Amino acid sequence: MFTNNLLYEIKLLIRSNWLAVLLISIGLLFTFATFNGTKNITKRLNDISTVQEELYKKDSSMLAALTKIENGEKTDIPYWQQPTEPMTIGYRHPRLTIMHPETLSFISTGQSDMYTHFKSPTVYGNNFALDYSEMVNPIQLLFGNFDLSFVIIYILPLLVIAFTFNILSKEKELGTLRLLGAQPISIIRWLLQKMMIRYIVFTVITLVTLLITISVFSIGAFTDTANLAGLLLIVSGYILFWFIVACIVNIRVNNSAKNALTLIGVWLLIVMVLPATINQIGNSLYPTPSRLKMINEIRLIKKENEEKQNKIMDEYLRNHPELAQGNNEQKFGFWHNYFASEKVMEEKTKPLVAEYDLQLKKQQGLISMFKYVSPAILMQQSLNNIAGTSEKHYNDYKKQVFEFSGEWRNYLVPMLFKEQKFSTKNYHELPKFIYKNRIENEVLLNLLAIVAISLLIFFVLIGKNLKDKSAQTISI
Repeated sequence: MFTNNLLYEIKLLIRSNWLAVLLISIGLLFTFATFNGTKNITKRLNDISTVQEELYKKDSSMLAALTKIENGEKTDIPYWQQPTEPMTIGYRHPRLTIMHPETLSFISTGQSDMYTHFKSPTVYGNNFALDYSEMVNPIQLLFGNFDLSFVIIYILPLLVIAFTFNILSKEKELGTLRLLGAQPISIIRWLLQKMMIRYIVFTVITLVTLLITISVFSIGAFTDTANLAGLLLIVSGYILFWFIVACIVNIRVNNSAKNALTLIGVWLLIVMVLPATINQIGNSLYPTPSRLKMINEIRLIKKENEEKQNKIMDEYLRNHPELAQGNNEQKFGFWHNYFASEKVMEEKTKPLVAEYDLQLKKQQGLISMFKYVSPAILMQQSLNNIAGTSEKHYNDYKKQVFEFSGEWRNYLVPMLFKEQKFSTKNYHELPKFIYKNRIENEVLLNLLAIVAISLLIFFVLIGKNLKDKSAQTISI
């Protein structure tokens, strides 16, 4: 019976032009979305190349000056900009900390339009309070980006709804449901087989089109087989959820117009209302501390430190006796006093940074707690994690930049206190920043959650119909 249903369903879909419409719709949507995503990645790579070229030019000029000085030649550079001074290197020639895009970053913009992907932390300033945000068109933020994640999360469910909303009710309205009731198969079993066939057809078309589109715009994505396989699995699971929702509505409502309205209502609830509500609750319960307040607190601490410079310097040298060798109080200048007070500054501002991190963790914890309420949230998190553009990725990037800035200072500050000159040899020994993706994508966990939610609502809402023989004929 299943074979007959399969052959009949495929003939029906071909004759009704549904397969052609579905293939063209998904193909156009995926093509445009992938094009937009790769265009954003290209712009990001171009921006990174520009700053790398600028750094290369500055470094070339610096190395040329260093070579001249080491050879005893004169340079036109003012003494306070001489590259032999460690603080000149630390302040005027900082290293780039670049967050390169992942192989599949084009599938989801995530937070990448909100944050910068490169910073140059110097020895001067509060690197823990660096601003990573970028100037973005507010209209674009309001409407979002048309990328693959948008198509998958928002538009694919609408195509599923259009593909399945009247499978059962159409037979009833055409008067053929009574003929089905006379067949040696229950109507619910017939419906489940029909849904399964359409799910397989829809999923195969979606995944094949997705792979073809990716191969056209980003052939390099196939090198990341683990994340690519995770993408295909999570998309299949999300499509399954919407087919199960459509199946339930077909059985419980069984009227084409009401089916369509009910499914659109469920779509609005799951992909828009629930995520927005959870996000608003998180912002209300755990508001992020004001950045302006942090800056004002830092200014007050700086003013307080300036009044206690001598005491701070004495304390700093007691804690770092290796830096006090060969120095006396008269030789200490601006940079010596600055680094001594900077340590105090970091200690005093730790509570502010900790408060910010704590509120952020609470927000993320709340979303993690309620993400199982909406498969759309699970999908967005999964796609952002695969793309490497989630909030967690950018927060971890900030941490890595802060860690590198400490390493950068720790290399140059001892040279300052020991009155050592910076040389070409030191240049090749400078710390180098390499961004590492340390965030787990959790795709398999989210996939299991989506499948579990789908099966749960299926058996809770129509499990009784499956067991009750009298209910399997439905209303004809």
